[in-house]
Amino acid sequence: MKAPSFWQAYPPTLMAKVLSPFSVITQLITKHRLSKPKWKASVPVICCGNLTVGGTGKTTVALELGKYFQRDYRIAFLTRGYKRKNQSPEPICVDLSRHTVHDVGDEALLLAQLAPTWVASNRAASAKMAIKNGAELLIMDDGFQNPTLYQDMPILIIDGITGFGNHQALPAGPLRESLQHGLQRAKACILIGEDKANTQQYLPKNLPIFHANLKMDDQIKAFKGKSVIAFAGLGRPSKFFQSLEDNDLHLVQKIAFPDHHFYQEKELKELLSLHQYYQVPLVTTPKDYVRLPLSFKQYVIPLGVHLQWQDQMALSKVYALLDSILVQGVKG
Repeated sequence: MKAPSFWQAYPPTLMAKVLSPFSVITQLITKHRLSKPKWKASVPVICCGNLTVGGTGKTTVALELGKYFQRDYRIAFLTRGYKRKNQSPEPICVDLSRHTVHDVGDEALLLAQLAPTWVASNRAASAKMAIKNGAELLIMDDGFQNPTLYQDMPILIIDGITGFGNHQALPAGPLRESLQHGLQRAKACILIGEDKANTQQYLPKNLPIFHANLKMDDQIKAFKGKSVIAFAGLGRPSKFFQSLEDNDLHLVQKIAFPDHHFYQEKELKELLSLHQYYQVPLVTTPKDYVRLPLSFKQYVIPLGVHLQWQDQMALSKVYALLDSILVQGVKG
């Protein structure tokens, strides 16, 4: 489902105001869920989450942190496996040779390429299994509002273009909880892209903020000046298309699908027909690529992104911040 346009209108529109009583209910329910006691792991837990629905780059950040922290820790990722069809309550450790997107979701397949990845809606249950199997540090991809597992360092990932939208909670706006309540729990913030929504003015003055941009991987250079057909099923497919155009790719077709979309045979046939008609490559995101049938992947090139930090010391500062939080926890 595409997000309604009034979610981005600030100050809130009449429609948002009409729906505001329901937003109060959303805020109260979330606050109540989060007030319950959480299980405290014996190892550090970092959460890469957000306050809004839709993609902000959480998985990309989780992977960046994972690559950095795995130098000193045996890390494991925790994710709920959004839109997976296997809804087993037992935690699943992703096996890339056996599991598909239907079993564990698309993010899990990407994360598991770097480190052991556990899938479960109950993050405390998956954390226990990860620790039992040797994990020394846990990184949650999403789950800022998950009520089961204590987070030592909850990090808010914010898209500089969309920010907090109209600052209203569902269904009047994109927030999953009240802005004030969410910001109080955050221990750090990663702001991705130019702050066009002026988000920074709403952040607590003492909240550490790290700035980064999404940059296409070097593979993109091979397509500079060339024509391609781009398709993506993301929260904001336009973001992917714009990145391609910013890198001098000519998009003869831009085809957007819903977030986490499972591609149907008819859609794949249409994409293949376009590929054959235009005689240009089909390109998509790595997250979309793992959702494609194996037989179709031969026609598609995944083009990924990574974070380009404005401060080259950002990751070491995140590391130091975690150490500081853990020391304070021991003293407390």
